[in-house]
Formats: sequence, C-alpha cells, structure tokens
Amino acid sequence: MNQKDQIRHFLLLQINDALFPIGGYSHSYGLETYIQKGLVTDEASAGAFLDSYIRNSLKYTGLLAVRLSWRAAAEGNLEKLSRLEEVMEASRVPREIREAAQKLGSRFVKTVSALELGCGTEIFERYRKEREGKTVSHCCAYGVFCASLQIPEEEAVSGFLYAQVSAMVTNCVKAIPLSQTAGQKLLSGCYPALCQIQKETAEMGEEWLCASAPGFGLRSMQHESLYSRLYMS
Repeated sequence: MNQKDQIRHFLLLQINDALFPIGGYSHSYGLETYIQKGLVTDEASAGAFLDSYIRNSLKYTGLLAVRLSWRAAAEGNLEKLSRLEEVMEASRVPREIREAAQKLGSRFVKTVSALELGCGTEIFERYRKEREGKTVSHCCAYGVFCASLQIPEEEAVSGFLYAQVSAMVTNCVKAIPLSQTAGQKLLSGCYPALCQIQKETAEMGEEWLCASAPGFGLRSMQHESLYSRLYMS
C-alpha cells in the first residue's frame, strides 16, 4: 500500500469515528421510544431490535444511499445526486429524523471541507456548490466524498455500515442500560447480518431506496412526545 492509499485508509477511519464532530451521538433514531415502552429491555431484546433495524431500515435508507451516491459521484452525475437527495428528504416522515439527517449532513460537509487533504475532491466540490442553500443528507454527502477521494466503494460502504451499527449499540448500552461486555457481544453478533446486507445492497437499484419500514417511523414520531428524552431523535 502506497502512502496515498494509506492516507485514504486513515481518512476513512476518521470520518467514521464516533468522535468525528457531526453530532451523531445525539440521536437514537427511535430506539429510546422502544426502551421507554418496554419493548427493548435487555440484551436479547436489544439484539432483536438491532437485527430488525439493520435488515429493514438501515439497509434501504442510509446504506443504499451511500452506494448509490458513491456510484453517481464516480460517474460525475450531479443530476442523479440531486435526485437521490430529494428522495432521501421526501422519505423522512418523522420530523426529528428529517432534522437529524439535515444537521448531520451539513456538519459533515462543513467539517470535511475544512480538511487539508492534499488530493483531489473535484466532484465533492461540485456537489457541495450545487447543494448550497439546499438540504444535504449525511449518507449522500459521505458517499460523494468517498468517491471523490477514490476510496473503494466496498470500503466506504463497510465503514459507514459499521459506524452506524456501532453507534446504535452504544445507544443501547447507555439507554437500556447494558454492560460494556454485553454491548460488544451485541456488536459482534451483528456481523453476519452486516455481511448479508452489504452483499444485498450491491445488487439493488434506486427503486429500492427508502423502502418503507413503518414501525421505525412510528416510534420515531412518538419520540417527539416522550416524557423524558436523552436523545434529539
């Protein structure tokens, strides 16, 4: 691996790190509602929640959007990127989820734009300028950024997938609560599902983007009126 590839590798780790300052730790994406309603209460029910979330929600939303955005950016297709952004925006019915995606997206773009990378990000700059004054989805911006830096598609997808699931496991540990050991067991227990959906999304077209998972949407709506909340969504 040459130095340029090493830098890309470390950059991929950086933008997927839990400490990357875009505010992802502030959101539970409806998990907090499941906990307060007594539907997720222990390691076993957390595992069932995570499996369903990965297979029925993340697969068709953020993960597929990363793939499609990466491919559109690799083709230099700004028109398709704009269409993907519009689909992602329109599909987010819960207000908190829509606002979360907008905040994460704008902060991601602002943060990575400030990095001195020493390599070309032409398509990302074109995308950023085209989205000025418009909403930006984190998953779309991430896909474009990775493609712009020629980070391989599968590496970009797997990095995003792991980061999202790891963050949700952390939410389970904090909010249920669970032990750190239980959290690590949950995370490693997700690996077969991660392998499967990564393979499945590679063969999906745009028509699958944002396929409905109404249960998660309803719990996200209910989160707005919970008596007490640790998370913004």
